[in-house]
Amino acid sequence: MSFFTKNDIIEMAVKMEQNGYAFYDEALQRKDLDAETQAILTKLRDEEKQHEKTFLALRSKIDNLDLRESPGWKEAKSYIESMVESHVFNDEGKAIQLAQKAENATELLKYAVQFEKDTILFFYTFSRYVQEKKADEAVNAIINEESKHIRLLRELIKEILN
Repeated sequence: MSFFTKNDIIEMAVKMEQNGYAFYDEALQRKDLDAETQAILTKLRDEEKQHEKTFLALRSKIDNLDLRESPGWKEAKSYIESMVESHVFNDEGKAIQLAQKAENATELLKYAVQFEKDTILFFYTFSRYVQEKKADEAVNAIINEESKHIRLLRELIKEILN
């Protein structure tokens, strides 16, 4: 297992958002999407880009002293790293492949739901180690937005299946 610093977690968060953007951008190239699905996927894609900007801004503000050094940090690093490795979109290429290989819009949206769930879990775990108030608020705001994404995607899946 490779070692990474706490600041590397911010880099992982940025990469996850970039991979999400790549997924949604590729999904929008599909010809089997109706106008409502395209509009929602466009919104989600654009929000991933905004989340990336949020984390890039945090990266310049947070240093290792802003994240709590706790007795459980070694285990937390291991857990976070395993989450990233098992993430549905752990790299941009995989994200694009999933968007391309989805058999239909419903399967595509189910991949998106799984991505959003994985992302929430990652950010929730990350937030437990953020000490600086503004950084914590930013991470929690993104968790809330990702939760909204899941609700939106699930509603869209229900509409398609009905």
